[in-house]
Amino acid sequence: MEWAGPAEFEVWHQEEELTYSIELIPSNTVHGGKLWTLKRTYVCSRQPSRGPKKYQKKFPDRQWKIESKKTGCRCHIVIKSYLHTSAILGHYVSEHDHEIGLANIAYTWMSQVAREKIKYKLSQKIDPREIVRNANFNFGGGPNTVAGT
Repeated sequence: MEWAGPAEFEVWHQEEELTYSIELIPSNTVHGGKLWTLKRTYVCSRQPSRGPKKYQKKFPDRQWKIESKKTGCRCHIVIKSYLHTSAILGHYVSEHDHEIGLANIAYTWMSQVAREKIKYKLSQKIDPREIVRNANFNFGGGPNTVAGT
């Protein structure tokens, strides 16, 4: 894949996250290779990080309302920038081992603005299923503000 510059990559990155309700988070950054100036790896937020945990659970049989979001997903993107050009080249592995879209929303990070909008809609007695199902619900900071909905 190729992007004209960092701004174009960020636009694509945000669109990918919004389209599929996923999070691609920075995992590793390396500066100054022989041919490239920056190499950055983004991984799906459902990929475990830093290996197995050393913590032993006090109650390992306890059931959680929402299970751990770490599934071992192998989706990732590696991008590189070069000295001689402003273009960014990347390799994207887009296969997920979990559901994406609405089924994955419970496992994604939500902005404070979106939380306030949802809280407002719930206080107006709007059905929670309708809030999630409504494709027109604006999670960003656009014209559909909390007070205006």
